[in-house]
Amino acid sequence: MLGPEQINLSPRLTPIFLEGSASIPLSDPAAKALGLKDGQIIQAVIAARGALLKLILNNKELEWPGSSRFKPGDKLDFRVETSIFGRSLVLIGRPMTSASNNSSPPPSARLLSLMHRPAQPSILAGMLKLGGFDTLRAQISGSEQLGANLLLSMAKLSPQMVKRGLANSGLFGEQRIAVGAVTQGLDIKQLLRSLLRSMPLQSPFRSDLEGAIDEVESRQLESLQAQQSKELSYSFVLPFMDANAVEIELYREALNLSGAGRDWVINLHTESPGLGELWLKTTLKSAANIEMVMWAPRIDVAERAREATSELEYELQRFGLNLEKLDVLNAPRPSLSEGLGGSGQVVDVST
Repeated sequence: MLGPEQINLSPRLTPIFLEGSASIPLSDPAAKALGLKDGQIIQAVIAARGALLKLILNNKELEWPGSSRFKPGDKLDFRVETSIFGRSLVLIGRPMTSASNNSSPPPSARLLSLMHRPAQPSILAGMLKLGGFDTLRAQISGSEQLGANLLLSMAKLSPQMVKRGLANSGLFGEQRIAVGAVTQGLDIKQLLRSLLRSMPLQSPFRSDLEGAIDEVESRQLESLQAQQSKELSYSFVLPFMDANAVEIELYREALNLSGAGRDWVINLHTESPGLGELWLKTTLKSAANIEMVMWAPRIDVAERAREATSELEYELQRFGLNLEKLDVLNAPRPSLSEGLGGSGQVVDVST
């Protein structure tokens, strides 16, 4: 399993490892008592209280196991963040010490291969397409746990189910361990590794399982690299029991110095037996205004989408959203090779 100890082998990713492993979970009442707001940068100080070291924030003491790594008087900067796991303080810097000046070992071959994994169709989405999971289930025992815990229902899809799908995507396993979060069941990456361990060595499905694990871990690194630039980027697969899996990308640029909000971009990609291949890019221009672009290679599907625009506007209004623009293009979305250049380019490429 690619864990924080391996991520820390890369000099480029060391600051990200520090942030992810130094999160301090906060309840809403605690955040309110401290006067904290989402996205706020705040300074705290390490102070001695008897034989213990405490973190002092806004004149209040916080219990933090990470205090033991510092000395009294050290000043630390934290960012207030809200994620699917709740609100937390994320360490974004620490004082320079003699240990931090030492040269870091070079990244492992495994880490380098994941960081430079070539663009390719999603192996995980292919494995979890409609009927694909049944093929996997027939090969090994225990795979029914994957279906019970992780496969959603497209017919009953809800915001809560999407949130659960992101939480179980495999992107956050190490982060959960770092902050001591309580988990229920295994996420996709943990279950894929469990299935791989019980897969016969000669099975032709081993290579697909290994490729799917590489895909998840490569996306973990992409998310970490985006965080290093103060961006947010998550790519994951949402599996369904009654439809093909959907590939999802969430991206937001780094906030500027004034703290002004940036557009959120949501990219979707799937292939439906009845509609063919589809791509959808949604841009949240504000809390309520959105723009959408859809790519549909089949002309009949593109026409049906245009005819359903008014119905889509009505459904979005039920959630307090205003559809400013919808462009439906009768063509495939441009390929990865036309736009991919690194972290943050997800808004301009296909999934």
